[in-house]
Amino acid sequence: MAKIKFGAMMTDASGKLGGQVFAKNRGGAYIRTKTTPLNPQTTAQMSIRGIFASISTAWSQLTESQRATWNNFVSDYARTDVFGDLRNPSGKNLFQRLNQNLSISSQALIDVCTTPSEVPFAGLTASTVEVQGELFEVSGGGDTTGSKMVFWATPQLSQGTKFVKNKLRQIAVVDGSPGYDTQIWSSYVAKFGTPSVGANIYVGVRVINANGQASPLEVVKANVVA
Repeated sequence: MAKIKFGAMMTDASGKLGGQVFAKNRGGAYIRTKTTPLNPQTTAQMSIRGIFASISTAWSQLTESQRATWNNFVSDYARTDVFGDLRNPSGKNLFQRLNQNLSISSQALIDVCTTPSEVPFAGLTASTVEVQGELFEVSGGGDTTGSKMVFWATPQLSQGTKFVKNKLRQIAVVDGSPGYDTQIWSSYVAKFGTPSVGANIYVGVRVINANGQASPLEVVKANVVA
């Protein structure tokens, strides 16, 4: 999906044109190719949809004073879009974003929004897989105490594959600590099966604090040895 920033010659657009769809949301105008979406309804998809639905229901059950805290703090959680413009989420979108992060990291949901707090970095440095020893170690030096670390991994990819962001799948959640050497062998095998020596596998980690804020995703290639 491409975003658009209109100028003097064109100020707005909507609808379909030559297989493209012009639309806009709170993040600004965008253009996308008109497609008929696939809906394979995988277990992971259904789980995320269930989380999204339950959080939407939770929003509708908030009191007016609780909902007001989310609307009042939107500017504190503004994000910069692809054009460098600062965009505020809606109160509901902010509630959805933070609580979805809390849900996927096995933390308690929050009803009241507060000011943002610092999110530590995982400091991901390396990942080594020992097939015979059944070890899948992910190492880093960040102090993530008090937060949760969410680990992602890819299946075994072809050797030429380097763009992996859309192939990462969540496989484990662990408590934060001051530096870590986390073992995720059983979680990886349960998701993707036993890896092969020399396989092309990538691992990612993101830290999510108790406020639902998430650090940028850090990714490294795993070194798979015998």
